[in-house]
Amino acid sequence: MHETVLRRSGSRRRVAATALALAVGLLAGACAGSSASGSGGGTDSVTVGVSGDNVNILPVWVAQQKGYFAKYGINVKLAVLSATSTNSALASGSVQFLAGSAKNFLTAVQQNVGEIAVAQTSIGVPLGLVVSTNFASAHHITKDTPLATVAKDLVGSTGGSASTSTTAEVNLFLKPYGVSTSSMKIATLSSAQTYLTALKTNEIDWFMTSEPTPLQAQAQGAGIVVATSKNVAAWAPETIGPGNVTITTKSYAAKNPDVVKKFTQAMQAAVQYIHGNEQSGAVTAIAAKELSGVPNDVLEQSIAEIDWPETSAMTVAGWTAGVKFTVQTGAVSASTTVRQGTDWTNQYLG
Repeated sequence: MHETVLRRSGSRRRVAATALALAVGLLAGACAGSSASGSGGGTDSVTVGVSGDNVNILPVWVAQQKGYFAKYGINVKLAVLSATSTNSALASGSVQFLAGSAKNFLTAVQQNVGEIAVAQTSIGVPLGLVVSTNFASAHHITKDTPLATVAKDLVGSTGGSASTSTTAEVNLFLKPYGVSTSSMKIATLSSAQTYLTALKTNEIDWFMTSEPTPLQAQAQGAGIVVATSKNVAAWAPETIGPGNVTITTKSYAAKNPDVVKKFTQAMQAAVQYIHGNEQSGAVTAIAAKELSGVPNDVLEQSIAEIDWPETSAMTVAGWTAGVKFTVQTGAVSASTTVRQGTDWTNQYLG
């Protein structure tokens, strides 16, 4: 596998504002640290770190727009972080919570940095692999082309991926067909806009990332989505396990148990709202306010690729699946374990 790097400035509104949001988050985090007394009375201010510009963080937007944070007495500010800075931001105290990926959480568990997951907000990750229209035309690929054929057609192509663990997820799709990214060139891409531009200009033949970016490329006529969590068994929600989880530090939870309870219960209320209203259009409308420029049908399909649980309670079986999947991506070692009561707990959910 040959790896190159393609980087461009620019992204959607929220990601373009990352630096400003993080600066606000750092200031708000300092304020939140002093106002969160753990007394359970009044309104507590906290900063929550979110990573990326995708539907995985939908529960945070729902909790904001539906007033669940206010209902539970929490004043929340968001800090938009890069995937690589989430754990360090939590450790430094600049954010009190993360609405983060289970993958990043498991890397923190392996490093023993004192994080604890207190709620599950989604099951699975809406992964999508999209091929460019030019590549699809040259290889006679349609949305109905069998995955085995697509996999073999990708040999010798140039793909786009954000990280080695993302590339490993591509290999989980390819493996049953005897294909590997070692037979391809992989460009490291830095943002949603970089993915889209590289595909449109034929600098890459395909890319894989979380929705809605692959489906957005398809909606713009730039490509065809050929592999998703719906048709790739290795990407199915039950295979991936927890998608996004609510994370804090063990020390913060010990000092501010009532604040943690308020925040996790607000997040659970948001998850329950999504679970009960996923098909109504109301959830899509909430996402549309945050992801401006993304068509509603793209958002609907993206949201549908995630399992939204009835509650935010986590299970041993779920984390067993999550660890197994994350080990396969190479993000953590095979010796990684996640322990109930030590690394994750449902005690704050009520």
